[in-house]
Amino acid sequence: MKSFFSKYTSLLVFIISYIIYNFTAAPGLMFTDSGELAAVCTTLGIAHPTGYPLFTIVGYIYSLINFTGISNIAHLNHFAALMTSLSVMFFYLIIETILKNIATIPERKQKKNKKDKSKRIIEQVPENLRIIISAVSALIYAFALTIWQQAIMFEVYSLQLLMFNIVILSMLRTWYSDDNQKKDMYITAFFIGLAFANHMTTMLLIPAVLFLFFYKRNEGFDFSGERVKLLFLLLLPFAVGLSLYLYLPLRSATMPEFNWGWVSRNFDKFWYHVSGKQYRVWMFADAATMKINAEKFFDIFLYQFGWLGVIPLFAGFIHIFKTNKAIFGFLVILVISNLIYAFNYGIHDIETYFSLSFIALIILTGIGLYSIFRKYTKYAALAFIIPMLSLAINYSENDYSSNRLVPEYTKILADNLDSNAIVISAQWDYFCSAFWYMQRVENYRPDIVLIEKELLRRTWYLEQFKRWYPEVAKKSEKEIRLYLSQLELFEDENDYDPFLIQKYYIDMVNSFINQNIANRPVYITPDILQNATDKDIASDYRKIPAGFAFKLVKGETNAIPDLSKINIDKFIAGHYDPEAHLVKGILETASMGITNIGRYAQYNGKIALAHKAYNMALKVYPENQAANSSLRELGK
Repeated sequence: MKSFFSKYTSLLVFIISYIIYNFTAAPGLMFTDSGELAAVCTTLGIAHPTGYPLFTIVGYIYSLINFTGISNIAHLNHFAALMTSLSVMFFYLIIETILKNIATIPERKQKKNKKDKSKRIIEQVPENLRIIISAVSALIYAFALTIWQQAIMFEVYSLQLLMFNIVILSMLRTWYSDDNQKKDMYITAFFIGLAFANHMTTMLLIPAVLFLFFYKRNEGFDFSGERVKLLFLLLLPFAVGLSLYLYLPLRSATMPEFNWGWVSRNFDKFWYHVSGKQYRVWMFADAATMKINAEKFFDIFLYQFGWLGVIPLFAGFIHIFKTNKAIFGFLVILVISNLIYAFNYGIHDIETYFSLSFIALIILTGIGLYSIFRKYTKYAALAFIIPMLSLAINYSENDYSSNRLVPEYTKILADNLDSNAIVISAQWDYFCSAFWYMQRVENYRPDIVLIEKELLRRTWYLEQFKRWYPEVAKKSEKEIRLYLSQLELFEDENDYDPFLIQKYYIDMVNSFINQNIANRPVYITPDILQNATDKDIASDYRKIPAGFAFKLVKGETNAIPDLSKINIDKFIAGHYDPEAHLVKGILETASMGITNIGRYAQYNGKIALAHKAYNMALKVYPENQAANSSLRELGK
């Protein structure tokens, strides 16, 4: 009976986590890259840097097997649940592997008697204890706040968690094995290459992997010529896994619907894309970034362990330090290399980048649980209190099952645009990415021309824009050509004129407006007005609030904004954390959009409409000081 449970418990923790993840998965599009990645996987295109070829191909295959009748985007959200659940199963196998080989005698005592060293190092862990500790550890991992967050919406990190755990498991099994170690090393190297083909954060594994590679079990460090030669031989299977990046130029050359980077143009464009060169401005920025990110890490730290889990975490540190310096070093290096990178990366959604540290720390927690319960095996089941507590603590924050903020925001913005409208926006997190998916995949509002303002700063986007909206691009051929002449110099790191590139950029955007406004209504979103570098965009036009955007008009107008197409109740329905960064941002943005309608109505003497708008704005975001003060002026 024990063998049965030992064999199938990994499958059981997979099923438990998969059920919970699917109960809490988002029903539709979510923030930032969710829409773009869903569109890329559905159409087998090219994603934003660094390209993520493994994710794109696996996601595409998964999108083809939707037999459930649910929407494509809901189906893809379940893909995230599946990948993260598989990572839970592999985490179980990681803990089980460690427990099968765990040392119980401190290394300093081992060294006193060198005879039959291997028997003195390893003490067979009772099977029932190994099963319980592995299952508990896997469930602590499954319900850790940051890990769970990757399972409830379509993003590349769910698959990366799986690849992290596959590489760690393969490396540990290789290190512990006495037979076929070279063969196991080749397999591990292949998986590392494959993990790189999913996400470049795989590089954070490399320092720890190299440490364990050169630290031979029971022998210590080995930097011999033979070991170095083996390392070079491992580059071949590594390259085989990494070769999946060839997908990018090959597929790009076929001109897919989504062709981010248009990497088939030349090697420089390909390397610019896969190296994530545009992100380097956010790396190792300043001490302030490090402080902010460190605070974020410690703010969410306890929520990864169900609070009580920090006790076995510290016990695990002590036990593995005393008994196996190699595994201790491996896990500590994973944490340190990850945090050095993450603390110095200046992006708002940095929490996801702490995942590798939490994986290593929860492995230590599993070791700590063993050290606590190895003498009290009959009480080991009490350890299940920790993942149960973690489930209870983190459920509410990770329950996205009714969160429709992004699709509803996108619909409100688009539904308040006239037919054949042009909308210029840089609201990638809330609107642009989601609208791309909705328009290009679901054929929603195909009449609208979306100009993503910030992507205009990339040469590939202008080429894609010409293919998507040729009738608009054709009218501004001259301005596009002049701008590209400087933009190409900028991308290729050649000498360019900063003043000229900005002038041509503004001239091009204004040309999109001026050349089309007679036949197409043109709108901008508020972020354009809030950006000081964009002050010359549409400066000759009046801005009339329309839903969550502004309509550009010349001269006087009697137009009165309409609130009938703003379904606030549907937008804010469902469960979400109002203090979460992106949630708070979308609520504030929507609330200010409605406040702008109220101000315009008040200015034009439509007091009843202004009252209604301000109250709607406060219903969305009660902390809106502009709406509150305007209501006080009118008299509640």
